[in-house]
Amino acid sequence: MMTQSYAPLPALSDRQFVEWQQLIETHTGIDFSLHRSILQSGLTRRLHHLDGIEYDAYFELVQRLPEGRAEWQSLVACIAVKETSFFRQLAAFELVQNYLRKRVLKADSVDLWSVGCATGEEAFGLAMAANNAIEGQRASCRYGVLGSDLCAEALQQARTGRFAAKRLERIPAALGKRYFVADGESFVQAVSSLRERICFLQANLLEIDNLPVLPMDVIFCQNVLVYFRRWRTKRVLDALVERLKPGGLLVLGPGEAAQWQHSALTRVTYAGVSAWLRRTESVAVPH
Repeated sequence: MMTQSYAPLPALSDRQFVEWQQLIETHTGIDFSLHRSILQSGLTRRLHHLDGIEYDAYFELVQRLPEGRAEWQSLVACIAVKETSFFRQLAAFELVQNYLRKRVLKADSVDLWSVGCATGEEAFGLAMAANNAIEGQRASCRYGVLGSDLCAEALQQARTGRFAAKRLERIPAALGKRYFVADGESFVQAVSSLRERICFLQANLLEIDNLPVLPMDVIFCQNVLVYFRRWRTKRVLDALVERLKPGGLLVLGPGEAAQWQHSALTRVTYAGVSAWLRRTESVAVPH
């Protein structure tokens, strides 16, 4: 198959870069002010699919309602959807698995949340971890997984539970055979018993205070807040803590919450993983 080539686009001017950066941060929280090349690359990928539109005209288009709404979602898919894979940070999933082995013996149900789930690999990984823990412990516990993301296009793909077979390379062969079936020569489909346990929701973390307060046993939020300003990161993390059940587990990406602390949490010691448990006793928050 031939690779399609494109004529190079001019670099964003300083004015254009500032305008695009401010627009994107206002609506998504993502701060590209120190990552000009990433913003440039995302815009370039999207404009290559359009017919000769220039930066300024495109800037006007994505803000024009209602006709610009769909195009804004396509742009978000190019600039905000992170590279993802199954069990991207294996140690973090090992921690979740170990935590759930004990949790499922004490609970009637466990609820897990993949924050910034992109195309769904992380959410399906959490579902596999929960199902393994329940069956391994022969527990009568039920489980459910929520996957949320800003990008509607990524969520549309996630809901199918269909992945390129090569995406399963990080999954142990036994798990791959247990939870996926071949779908043609180069794709696999998650089994229905796994898919029916996962719900996907479009959600903007800038509006997290407006999201339902659904108590969670595990909140998995990795590589989501890396481009957020520190004050926004704190606001989101504080809101996530409010959605943790007593004894619940919060897992973040390494270095994603530098200097962040919360009086209701206890740090978990696990090599290579940034994680906290919500204390079971109430703690007075100083004013």
